[in-house]
Amino acid sequence: MTSRCSYSRCSTNKNDQAANNTANLLGCSRCKSARYCSTACQKKDWVFHKFKCVSPEVSRHEVDGFSIEAIQSAINSASPGDIVVIKEGAYGDVGESTLFVNKPIYLWGGEENRDNVVLNCNLVIDESDGDHDGSKAVVVADLFLDGTVTISDNNYKSVTLCNIELKCPNIELKCPNNSPRDALKISGCKGKCLILGCDIYGGSDGVHIASEGVHLKRTCIQYAQHRGIFSRRIFTVEDCEVSGCGGYGIKGSAGWTEKGRHNDIQPGPWSSDGPWSSGW
Repeated sequence: MTSRCSYSRCSTNKNDQAANNTANLLGCSRCKSARYCSTACQKKDWVFHKFKCVSPEVSRHEVDGFSIEAIQSAINSASPGDIVVIKEGAYGDVGESTLFVNKPIYLWGGEENRDNVVLNCNLVIDESDGDHDGSKAVVVADLFLDGTVTISDNNYKSVTLCNIELKCPNIELKCPNNSPRDALKISGCKGKCLILGCDIYGGSDGVHIASEGVHLKRTCIQYAQHRGIFSRRIFTVEDCEVSGCGGYGIKGSAGWTEKGRHNDIQPGPWSSDGPWSSGW
């Protein structure tokens, strides 16, 4: 349980004395974990907290050890709907190890700072553990991942990446490279896919979309070798930044929807209204 206001942008978190005065913090009535200095902070944080607001009665599995294998073991032991908690620390060596989330679970990292949980691996979210009825979701939250993420064939109700910093390895800022990998690739999702509050750096393309129902919200995509976002499916961007990419911000032949107060998209041959009339 946190001793600070769970809303990360709360000004009281800059004041150690105020932040540690737990008597003044209001607890979330459902999960009993998140705590707030005011109802205003609670309302502002709900856009993020709702993906971690789970009853304390849900089974939790804490990772035992500081290796990718230890995380995989905890995931393998979990049942659909369970929570796997990764404690603060660095996991794995920089290389080509892969972590598989192959069932509908919650995978949670640092409670107060995503940078406190570092995974040196690639992450694959699929349904290789077997077919599920589509009533449950996958949520991966509060991690720094030095690798790539692939979300592929699944029947989950939804897949959500929340507050993830993703750095595709061997990417030099604004410099072309020989890596053919996309930082985040999404394909074959039957349900919705939400990328919320994430920072995605590098990759051949920053985000490659090959599924319907993808929504990028409050997410920053930078320094991809080619395109920030590449898609042949309709998708949504809401209050996002796409910049510093080698080609241009978005290439989307089916068009896309822009929501929110402000989207800062690197200019390219297509406008925010959809594809350039000349096609591919």
